[in-house]
Amino acid sequence: MLGPGHTVGSSGSTTPLQNKHGIHNRFGPAHIEPVGKAAALKLALNQLIGSLTGAFALSLGLVQRHGLEVETFMSILRNSPLYASTFDKKLPRMLERNFADPNFPAQHLLKDMRLVEREASALGLTTTQLAGLCRILEIAAAGEFATQDYSALFAVVVPPEA
Repeated sequence: MLGPGHTVGSSGSTTPLQNKHGIHNRFGPAHIEPVGKAAALKLALNQLIGSLTGAFALSLGLVQRHGLEVETFMSILRNSPLYASTFDKKLPRMLERNFADPNFPAQHLLKDMRLVEREASALGLTTTQLAGLCRILEIAAAGEFATQDYSALFAVVVPPEA
């Protein structure tokens, strides 16, 4: 049992309900609501990472397939309120189609997106767009990209031209 002055933090991706039960079962009765809220916050942020990357992959694919200059697209994007720094972080991987040495594997993002989908559904939220992202990640994780960087979802969204 935790004594005064101890803090419990969770770095794993779980639903807030799973997190609350885990803390309660492991440490006995405790004020756990902040832990559940922290888990909900982490899921919300991971959902944004996945959704932003999926949306960026599709936009980048549209730009490429229309023969537009990627740097022109990025210059406009960087100066707009739509910009997120993750776009520049993932752009080289997507352009080179090199997803080795992941900072977060596709299979882990899929696990997190499924957790978000379950949690959001349980809260009565519509998860239609998330179901599509999960399907893209399922295809990536079922193939060669499971242990590669989650930006490999680009390879599913924008398959190489024949």
